[in-house]
Amino acid sequence: MKKLFLTSIGFFLAMTLLFAQQTTPEENATKVVTELVTKLTLNDEQKTAVSPIVLDQEKAIAAVIQDTTTTADVKKESITKLQGESDSKIALLLTDEQKVAFKKYIEERPAVSIPATPAPTEQKENNNENSNQQQ
Repeated sequence: MKKLFLTSIGFFLAMTLLFAQQTTPEENATKVVTELVTKLTLNDEQKTAVSPIVLDQEKAIAAVIQDTTTTADVKKESITKLQGESDSKIALLLTDEQKVAFKKYIEERPAVSIPATPAPTEQKENNNENSNQQQ
């Protein structure tokens, strides 16, 4: 009985951690905008203008990540392109002082990391190798 109880507690803790890592594009956008407001000292008008740009970017990134037909490299390129487009739109809204801080923010931004998913042909080759090894 103890084992069952401890196992179920461990399962629920693992599930909690799993769901805690999944965030929506809206949550990501709010986090990014809050960070930009803090680091760039955006005024209310700038914050209002930046919010939809960041939200659109986060929605597009989520769509790219969930696309199962593309490789991780293509996804990284797409996300980098999306970030670049958003960065240029945001830069147009900033003062000269804010642009310097924004450039630093971009340079310090963590690189995009996407878990590698094998292409369909690679999966077939792996399955053939596994079946050959089993024989």
